[in-house]
Amino acid sequence: MHELLLALLLSQPLAPAPAQPESTKPAKPDATAVSKPDTAAKKPSDSHAIGEEVITGEAEVKINDTKIWFPPQIDPFTPVNNLLTPESYVLDEALYQSVDSMTIPHHFIHSSYLRVPVERNFIYGDIMVFLPSFESRVATWELVVANSLGETVRRVSGKGQPPAILSWDGKTDNAEAIATGEVYSFTFNAYDAQGNQTRIPGQPQRINGMVYNQHDEWVVAIAADQLFSGDGTQLQEQAAERLDEAANIVKEKFKKEVVVYVYSEQEKLSSERCRIMKSELGRRVVLPAEALKAAPRFIPGLQPKFSKVEIHIL
Repeated sequence: MHELLLALLLSQPLAPAPAQPESTKPAKPDATAVSKPDTAAKKPSDSHAIGEEVITGEAEVKINDTKIWFPPQIDPFTPVNNLLTPESYVLDEALYQSVDSMTIPHHFIHSSYLRVPVERNFIYGDIMVFLPSFESRVATWELVVANSLGETVRRVSGKGQPPAILSWDGKTDNAEAIATGEVYSFTFNAYDAQGNQTRIPGQPQRINGMVYNQHDEWVVAIAADQLFSGDGTQLQEQAAERLDEAANIVKEKFKKEVVVYVYSEQEKLSSERCRIMKSELGRRVVLPAEALKAAPRFIPGLQPKFSKVEIHIL
């Protein structure tokens, strides 16, 4: 019995020894320890996200992409373009001639069918008269055009405030064209409701040449002293430009006939000037045979300033 109990006791495992309590004394800090940031949340340097590709090492690479090159923006026509801007005016007539020579074949440059570029010396169409503005109310107004003798040749009137610009067709009250070579004065009169007058005189103007339509024919009227020197038959240096301009109008308006009238106080002078005018126009314009005619018009006692040349284009 005792042997059986002893065998049972020996077969039981031994109980572990009781655990010793840990010391609550704080550990002594290491003097060589260095505070480091917590790297537990960081991704290890040898790990990468899915899809990443790590390339290490060195390699020589040559870039062959074409570089963008901007040439300097220099316009050789800038000096000429600056002259042709709307803020300036070109008074060099040689420039117009050179432009024509560059755009027209050379064997056509001197053709009588071409329009010759000239500066306009004549009045075309209506004459624009600029009227003053008034702060006070205007009841009635009038524009009076008078010749060198003080005779009224045209009177234009209206009621209320006057317009800024008044258009005058260059005709008298009798619907006749004003005379070339004559000096005309412009006087503007304004009246208020009480009849008080404001008179504003304008600068006198001499009419050297006009182009107008009368009785279904075009007329180019030129004062004789704009073409001939004094009372003779010698053409002035500036006459060539005026004759070129007259020839341009003939080319544009010609239908069947051109008649040149020369007015002077001497028959011989009128006849000689007719011959010169017919020769000069015939040299500038190509017309059918017998389409260019000239007729002297001598008027005894005609004042020299009223001597003129009229070219009637039918």
